[in-house]
Amino acid sequence: MDEKIAEKIEALPKVELHRHLEGCVTAEMLLEIAREHDLKLPTTDLEELRSYVQVQGKATDLKAFLNKFYWLGKAFPDLATVERISYEVVRECARDNIRYVELRFSPTFMTMEKHHQWGDLILHLLKGARRAEDEFDIAAGFIVGVSRTHSLKSAMRAVAVAAEYAGLGIVGLDLVGDEAEYPPEMFASVFRTARDSGLNLTVHAGEEGEVSNVRVAIEQLGADRIGHGIQVVNDPGLMDFVREKKVPLEIALTSNVQTRVVPSLAEHPVRALSDFGIRISLNTDDPAISATSLTREYLLAMEAFGYTLEDIKGFILDALEQAFVEEYRKNRLRARLREELSRVV
Repeated sequence: MDEKIAEKIEALPKVELHRHLEGCVTAEMLLEIAREHDLKLPTTDLEELRSYVQVQGKATDLKAFLNKFYWLGKAFPDLATVERISYEVVRECARDNIRYVELRFSPTFMTMEKHHQWGDLILHLLKGARRAEDEFDIAAGFIVGVSRTHSLKSAMRAVAVAAEYAGLGIVGLDLVGDEAEYPPEMFASVFRTARDSGLNLTVHAGEEGEVSNVRVAIEQLGADRIGHGIQVVNDPGLMDFVREKKVPLEIALTSNVQTRVVPSLAEHPVRALSDFGIRISLNTDDPAISATSLTREYLLAMEAFGYTLEDIKGFILDALEQAFVEEYRKNRLRARLREELSRVV
């Protein structure tokens, strides 16, 4: 990639919609927290620790990728650390010139080691993010993740806490975890309640599970966006359906290769999807686990699929339109993005 192009992509103001907060915890952060709180890790050697929390090449499958989260679950020993991580994650987004980011998190996962009250957890996440917003001129929203692998009671609890803090920084609800073992129809009643509560909805579907999961997520769960959704390329009728419904797909190139849901970057269907008229956004998914950044994902899209600088600008502007952000804030962000994008030529 031409160095000047890389500099331009780095300089672009960016929007990210699919980034897991827990997957932003780096090996360095985890090791530092472990030392401060006397937490037991498999190793105290930084480079060795990377092999536990970061994908080296490719994972064997999606489950192996998700296993990288195990040790990251120890990174939240107290609420002060929760706030600190939120601050540092939003700060790192700002350093990649991200102007608006939606960070999804699983309260179930983040409280497995230490049983923080979910409301307290959210308040400290918001406090850390707001401090970073003030210091680095970035806007952040949070999406509460419903864990597929826990009970429906836990799922309804996630809906309730998301609804309670909606408008205070919580912007939506997601369905996360093992799609193959826990298909979306299992959570139809949960998401019906969420929809009735006025929550914006995104659902992980069509990543490694049945392609029909995408239709179920839209029709039965009411998904406004789909996390990944790349399997729709294997069903022409569903391609038509997703395009007609204008439901965007949250694409994560590096993640999809590492989890082996696509054989290689060259075989990723992103170009087929966008050329067909399906709305997409480009995202990192879990940047610390995947050792990537949004700048890198944009560059990969250009290198592997021939997208131009103007194409990337278009994806950025449309990502903002897809965002779960209040209209008055979206109007301000839209004006800012257009002005800043016009400077990068």
